[in-house]
Amino acid sequence: MTKQQVHPVLGVGFGPANLSLAVALEELGRSADAHFIERADRFQWQEEQLLPGADIQNNPFRDLVMPRNVNSRHTFVNFLASQGTLTDYLHLNAKFPLRREYAAYLSWVASSFQEVVDYGQVATSLSLTEDDGGDEVFCVETAQGQRHLGESLVLGTGRSPRIPAPFRQLGSTVFHSTRYLSSVKALAGQDLRIAVVGGSQSAIEIVLDLLDRPNVAHVTSIHRSIGFRLKDTSPYSRQVFLPEFVDYFHPLPASTRRRLRSELRSVNYAACDQDVIDRLVGIQREYDLTGSQRLQMMPFSEVTAFETPVSGGPHRLVMRDINHSAQKTLDVDVDVVVLATGFRDFGTSPSDEPYHPLLEGVAHRLPLDEDGVPVVARDYGIELKVPAHRSRPLKVYLNGLCEASHGMGDAGALAMLSVRASDITEALLLQGTPQPAQHLAAGASQ
Repeated sequence: MTKQQVHPVLGVGFGPANLSLAVALEELGRSADAHFIERADRFQWQEEQLLPGADIQNNPFRDLVMPRNVNSRHTFVNFLASQGTLTDYLHLNAKFPLRREYAAYLSWVASSFQEVVDYGQVATSLSLTEDDGGDEVFCVETAQGQRHLGESLVLGTGRSPRIPAPFRQLGSTVFHSTRYLSSVKALAGQDLRIAVVGGSQSAIEIVLDLLDRPNVAHVTSIHRSIGFRLKDTSPYSRQVFLPEFVDYFHPLPASTRRRLRSELRSVNYAACDQDVIDRLVGIQREYDLTGSQRLQMMPFSEVTAFETPVSGGPHRLVMRDINHSAQKTLDVDVDVVVLATGFRDFGTSPSDEPYHPLLEGVAHRLPLDEDGVPVVARDYGIELKVPAHRSRPLKVYLNGLCEASHGMGDAGALAMLSVRASDITEALLLQGTPQPAQHLAAGASQ
């Protein structure tokens, strides 16, 4: 019978969240005890949104490691020094790094962990099996036919895209912003009329990028609010990205957490930076002066129906004014729809999902709260319910997926990476993993 290695820590996804975890484990001399699988064929971060001039909206000192270990070789400052660009960067006097430069930093760090990552592996299912000692372990299978076993599981996949109901059928001309650049590139050479749905930073950046493309004849910007709103960047409001706020937020009742998140929404959602708002307003003014109809703004609007001719061709959008409830068909049929509509939270509202889809295979073992949502501990762990004949508990850690339980710092924010990685690493060690010894389990060979 063939035997397969059981990893003390098995990570699914290798973006910034699990990369930061890998750094934390390395600092403790435990790097070899963790193994990660990643769907992309190499490390990449926001590759579909590396737009000219876009920055990261995050203090670069709050990188993968510096808040935890200023002497780490994996800091952003050390990256700049290694590239010979530290002086150039300081000379810019920029508040935030360009997104493209920060992506290069993350790739630079990831290059130190090639041996613990299997790239090009799409996780398709999660289940429980037994090792050769009869203990339960996690089993992740991939679309490429690999089978990975782990004593503890860390999900760092990012949240599922939020797709509004009328757009359930996606394709080459209707896609989420996470597929933006490759999709637009595939349509190069065609004269396009494009609708962008959403009022976020990503939405306004995409609108600006489209207006810079000569083959884009018309852009319609659709959002539920009055327009692109200014982000709340007050240091007081941005305390939501501090670990102290997580300590305050996590013990609150679920209903209170929902209310507080709604009150603080403008800190991170449906809001934009001043510089991009100023750029778009300037373009609008220029269009007004020249009589251009190239940009159409649709405030207080949502798409209620999406129609495409059977024979193909432009899409017709039926709109509703959210205040007057009046319906109308968009004046211009569009060739492309870009959904800059964010990501799904864990919850019970129509736009939420109860848990990450990969957890479906262990759903019967998840502890649920009164709303039917998994209970996530302060250390980002979900301890599976233990059957009577079992003694060893299993834990799944959610790395960057816990906004509903831990607050806005878990909403894909870079600011909390190193602190969250420390919390998860400490929990893994207290749990008794990672273990220095390597175990083997019965099962199919890789």
